[in-house]
Amino acid sequence: MQGGMEKTAGRIDMTDQQTACPPYPWEPFNPIRAWKAFWGLVGDRDDTRYVFAFFRAVNGRSMGHIVNRFANSDFGRSQIEDRTRFADVMLDRKTLESYGRGTFAAAYLHYLDSENLNPLGVHEAAVENAPELYAQLEAEYPEFASMTYTLHLAHDLHHVLTGYGRDPLGEALLLTFNGNQNGTRGSRLLGMFAGLRIRSEIWQWPVGRMMANARRMARESRDLVTTDLTQYLHLPLEEARARLNLVPDPLYREVRDTWTGPEPVSAKA
Repeated sequence: MQGGMEKTAGRIDMTDQQTACPPYPWEPFNPIRAWKAFWGLVGDRDDTRYVFAFFRAVNGRSMGHIVNRFANSDFGRSQIEDRTRFADVMLDRKTLESYGRGTFAAAYLHYLDSENLNPLGVHEAAVENAPELYAQLEAEYPEFASMTYTLHLAHDLHHVLTGYGRDPLGEALLLTFNGNQNGTRGSRLLGMFAGLRIRSEIWQWPVGRMMANARRMARESRDLVTTDLTQYLHLPLEEARARLNLVPDPLYREVRDTWTGPEPVSAKA
């Protein structure tokens, strides 16, 4: 992805019946850029530049309604006013550890440690890949900036709650889940393309069924975009999932636990 912001094709007027959010810059749908980004990601699934390049190439106007939904929720309004609390909670390792074994917080810390991640990693990677764009969002579009910041930090929480790992299959399924829940074109398409690619590599995996399960979980669960997930960190993991109506897919878990062959060479977010 280019470090600087490209010339945008227009602005989305994010207006609904409750709050009129300022318009934000959008780029036209660019299938050639998207295709190049996808195959770049296939070649190096750890290079997140391709993920952000793909999203920018295909999201277009599809972000408007999710920003409105976020900005008109209690959680969204609190984040727009002061997003530091959300990050402070996730960075407060001592407090998270105090919740004890078996909690959502414990599972989150285990996930971070086992994958050598930090809570701000996704957002830092996004900003690094498009610094001028994010500087403009911060200065001119606080609703959009707050939403992207929040979703970036929540990405790892989504991994833990849904049960999808950072393996290529888990990433494809989480993209499918998120895209179908929040309606963003980029996540939906990247999840679909990654799933098709994985299916072509490992025909034994029931990828279609697992993607259908991810879509169903997205429909049936609470709206994670407008939910403060830090309020659930002190709970036992299964209780947190139950309150959010999230039921991890046993088929995915079975595939991951029993597969002994090579991993697919495909997308990873």
